[in-house]
Amino acid sequence: MNPNCQLVAPVFQEYRNILTRFIKSKVQDPLDSEELLSLVMMKIYDNCDKVDGIRNTEAWLITIARNTIIDYFRDKQKRQSEELPLTLSEVEESDLNQQLGECVPSLIDKLPEKYAIPLAAYELKGIPQKQLAVQYNMSESGLKSRVQRGRKMLKELFTEYCGHLVLEHGCGECSC
Repeated sequence: MNPNCQLVAPVFQEYRNILTRFIKSKVQDPLDSEELLSLVMMKIYDNCDKVDGIRNTEAWLITIARNTIIDYFRDKQKRQSEELPLTLSEVEESDLNQQLGECVPSLIDKLPEKYAIPLAAYELKGIPQKQLAVQYNMSESGLKSRVQRGRKMLKELFTEYCGHLVLEHGCGECSC
C-alpha cells in the first residue's frame, strides 16, 4: 500500500468542512451533497499517490469536488433527457394528434385556393416562405400574411368539422 494513502484520511478531515460548504453551495439536495462528498473522498483516495506532488492541497481538493459536481449534473441531465415510457394518456393523445393531423390536408382543400396552395406548400411540404414568395411572385411579407390568414381559416374549419367531436369520439367521427 502506498504510504501516501495513509495521509488521505487526515487531509480529508482537515478539508471536510470546506469541501462540504463548496458542494452544498452547488448542489441543493442534502442527500446528493453527502453522496458527492463521499465520491470526492474516494477520488482523493484513488489519487493518493499524487499527494506528495501537490503544492496547494485545498485547490486540488476543490478541483476534484468541482469535477465531481460537473459529472453529477451531466449524469442528472442525461437521466432526465432519456425517454421515459409513455403513459396511457400520452399514447391516446399521440393517437388523437395523428388522427387530427390526417384531417389537415382535407381541411386545407376546403380553403379558397389563394390560401390553400401556399399554406399546404409551407405547412405540409416544408417549403420556406421566402422560396414560396418568389414562386408566387409576391413579397415575403405578403405571403406570410396569406399563410397566417390561411391558418386562421383552417382553425375555423377545424373547429367546425372536428373540434366539437374531438373530446367525444376522436377525429375518426368528423366529417372532414
